[in-house]
Amino acid sequence: MTETTPPAPFVDDLDAPEIFTSGASGFFRYENNIIITFESPRIDHSMPPGSLSRVVVARLVLPLGGAQTLVTTLNDFLIQQGASPSDAIAGSALRQ
Repeated sequence: MTETTPPAPFVDDLDAPEIFTSGASGFFRYENNIIITFESPRIDHSMPPGSLSRVVVARLVLPLGGAQTLVTTLNDFLIQQGASPSDAIAGSALRQ
């Protein structure tokens, strides 16, 4: 007989940090973890004209299984929203 652990309850923390990123700039596998580096453009207005830099805003570390779940559930969500990654790769869908 195999014991199964019931799923942990979901707690929505309204004070959890929210980060905006314009894209993922790098991926790295370290042992059984996937590390994703996110970036966002920043403009230095200290001297005109403002110079643009790509600044790291966050790094996300996921266990390999969590990364796989993220990819599959995000893919399903994007398909439901009419933004299929497969269509975008094939060039038949506009990226929004």
